[in-house]
Amino acid sequence: VAPIKALCSQRFNDWKEKFGPIGLTCKELTGDTLMDDLFEIHHADIIITTPEKWDSMTRRWRDNSIVQLVRLFLIDEVHVIKDESRGATLEVVVSRMKTVQSSLWRLLENHSTVPPLRFVAVSATIPNTQDIAEWLSDRKMPAVCLKIDEDQRPVKLRKIVLGFPCSDNQTEFKFDLTLNYKIASIIQTYSEQKPALVFCATRKGVQQAASVLAKDAKFLLSIEQKQRLQGFASSLKDSKLKELLTYGVAYHHAGMEISDRKVIEGAFVVGDLPVLFTTSTLAMGVNLPAHLVVIKSTMHYVGGVFQEYSETDILQMIGRAGRPQFDTTATAVIMTRCSTRERYIQMLNGADIIESSLHRHLVEHLNAEIVLHTVTDVNVALEWIRSTFLYIRALKNPAHYGFSSGLDKVGIEAKLQELCLKNLNDLSSFDLIRMDEANNFKPTETGRLMAWYYIAFDTVKQFFTIKGTETLNELITMISNCTEFVDVKLRTNEKKILNTLNKDKDKITIRFPMEGKIKTREMKVNCLIQAQLGCIPIQDFTLTQDTGRIFRNGLRVT
Repeated sequence: VAPIKALCSQRFNDWKEKFGPIGLTCKELTGDTLMDDLFEIHHADIIITTPEKWDSMTRRWRDNSIVQLVRLFLIDEVHVIKDESRGATLEVVVSRMKTVQSSLWRLLENHSTVPPLRFVAVSATIPNTQDIAEWLSDRKMPAVCLKIDEDQRPVKLRKIVLGFPCSDNQTEFKFDLTLNYKIASIIQTYSEQKPALVFCATRKGVQQAASVLAKDAKFLLSIEQKQRLQGFASSLKDSKLKELLTYGVAYHHAGMEISDRKVIEGAFVVGDLPVLFTTSTLAMGVNLPAHLVVIKSTMHYVGGVFQEYSETDILQMIGRAGRPQFDTTATAVIMTRCSTRERYIQMLNGADIIESSLHRHLVEHLNAEIVLHTVTDVNVALEWIRSTFLYIRALKNPAHYGFSSGLDKVGIEAKLQELCLKNLNDLSSFDLIRMDEANNFKPTETGRLMAWYYIAFDTVKQFFTIKGTETLNELITMISNCTEFVDVKLRTNEKKILNTLNKDKDKITIRFPMEGKIKTREMKVNCLIQAQLGCIPIQDFTLTQDTGRIFRNGLRVT
């Protein structure tokens, strides 16, 4: 289990070659492949998947036959568990595996026939490894905790945090722009004439920074390198990129033509391209190691606001420093404001304790367990809670979870029970579960649908306002407002295209135009749904990508 589709693909391609010759089949399970996989999974020896996908797959199985077959569960990047939006999924998936296994154990008189399920979890950065170990342990077998020190790294990594002055009246955008002019000297100081990778906050920022550097730095490209770069440049579609490449500078982001991305990756991997600018999402997916990694500004733009990168983001980016086949040393430089410099120095020393975020998403996950009959009454619900990482951390740091710090174990368990009951009552008030006097639960049809289609509780609550007399227009508006689309962002440079799709007297426009200009994520989602259903061509690669995502999630919601 790895947190990102791109990491899964990397592993899959790598392991296919390694395990194929010894007769083991690998199967990659990500994205939106549906039930046809069931047959193939039965015949696979190694399944590579994301927590979300494994969660939604295991939610849909009437019986747990495949879950019961799993004997080794490998968790890559286990620190994702503290991610506010995605951590809870990883946590429940592991707890579900544990619960299914322990009930299986109880059913079987002859234990020797079923070897116990083993977990192996790895992470580059967890200070409280002991807590993770405790969570993965069971009564019979405590987990072994191995801490591997920096000096075991094949490539020694030097980490540098630079603070730059930022006056109070300076906006994030302005600060970000001033950093562009500092890049050249950082590359001269630290790159040792080897490839450098610079991470920027936005796609537009990537292009701006690359242009500044191309003017600023006269890279000492050898004659051969120049010729080879001309060769790469000739096959590019993007004219701006062509020009930059001849200076030894290029950029790379998800909104580019795929063919252009491949050319740039090729030039960088062979070492002909001295500097590549890219967005942070690249750190998650494409494996492009560099001798020097620079994180230009620690703020990025999410859902219309600037916020600091998460620790996971920073570590993924830094993790790109060092090319084991060429280097024995590597350098990572973080450029941030003077005021936040200390914070990043601490982060790099791995000092941030990992907490759970399951308490924020408990309602959806409880419902899923009830639908699966993993949780059948209040006692089992509490036993299930005890199998989570939330339980282990709540006992040690109750204040983080909103409980008073003076409580003993019994008190904290009582609070968790209260939290559980509150969520169960929320579910039953919308008729998603039924409870009898003895506090046994049964799932209802609606609850089943919510778990089956992986729908958020807030979205289901919205469905309950439907009267049945809505017009098509009202239904589209309603769907556009669902939580399932929160990761669709409205970018400034798309507004023009979207406004034209919405209203234009010379072109075909959407069937139900919206009032005024497109200025929210919801309006963008609405506009793209209508354009796609109305067969209006969308002449923009990024918007086409977004439309694909909207329809994948939208199919579940509808």
